[in-house]
Amino acid sequence: MDTSEPRVYGPRAVVKGPPTDRTATSWRLYLILIVPAVGLLEFGAHLVQLHSGPRDDDWRAAKTFIESQVKPDDLVAVAPRWAEPLAGMHLGPELLTMDRAARPDESRFPRALEVNMRGAHLPAFAGWAREGEQRFGDLAVTTWRNPSPAHVIVDLVAALGPQTAAVSYVDGDREAACPYGRGSPISGGLGFGPTIPAERFDCRGRGMVVGVTIVADLDYHPRRCIYAPAPSRGALRIRFSNVRFGTVLHGFHGLDAEAERHRQGADVTLKISAGDTWTSSVIHRDGEGWKAFELGTDELAGKTEDLIFEVASPGGEGRKYCFTADTR
Repeated sequence: MDTSEPRVYGPRAVVKGPPTDRTATSWRLYLILIVPAVGLLEFGAHLVQLHSGPRDDDWRAAKTFIESQVKPDDLVAVAPRWAEPLAGMHLGPELLTMDRAARPDESRFPRALEVNMRGAHLPAFAGWAREGEQRFGDLAVTTWRNPSPAHVIVDLVAALGPQTAAVSYVDGDREAACPYGRGSPISGGLGFGPTIPAERFDCRGRGMVVGVTIVADLDYHPRRCIYAPAPSRGALRIRFSNVRFGTVLHGFHGLDAEAERHRQGADVTLKISAGDTWTSSVIHRDGEGWKAFELGTDELAGKTEDLIFEVASPGGEGRKYCFTADTR
């Protein structure tokens, strides 16, 4: 009888066992080599970051130049916009004022001094006339001229206050005034929304306030605007008294980035009326970001009328809405 082992055809099974001394030694050697290599790469990247960006001397020279050139109605801008916090540290709030850094858009500025990093320019200046450029090491300052700056008659953001405006909560035929007062600003962590301003109209008992604050739009750019969160039912009514009109009502509206980035919230409607007959409305939908609107007001041009805004949203809980408007 043949007692030899039967032949096995096909691929042979590989039985995995504990690593041999040679395998363990190879892994140890690999770790010994790779960890310092990763550290050296990170250190090299850090050195590149330190030496490839603008130096403090560059920022000081650029600031001195801007201070010698800037006028009160000029825009001081930074490109790319993600560099604004860094620029703010070096240029200071006197140059990067709130009205400049958190502007609704660039249309009202007759001229702009743009601080450029890595050759970047803001798209808003594509149609502007380039008047010159000065270099300061790794920074440049480009001067732009607006070919047709907007003439703003009344800025409603600046006009919001107890002398010129009144706020109320409206639900059907009922209207309840929201008193104006001064308190402490209120802020919170991620998801809280924009800071509740110290000076505000407070709809007591309803958890709603109206005031001027800064929201981060869907691109996380700061925007100074009238914060008017849509109530869960009814509407917020904001009445401005004795507003002078031109031919256009121009504005922007949006929500805090954390409130609309998931694109799941209800639409917000801004209804606008003036005089006896003029009325219009604009709608903001999640995902539209900082959205412009422009409404013709030819029939009101040259007149002074009350201007009324109403903010409403079906199921508006959590609709951290903010808008700007001006007459032109």
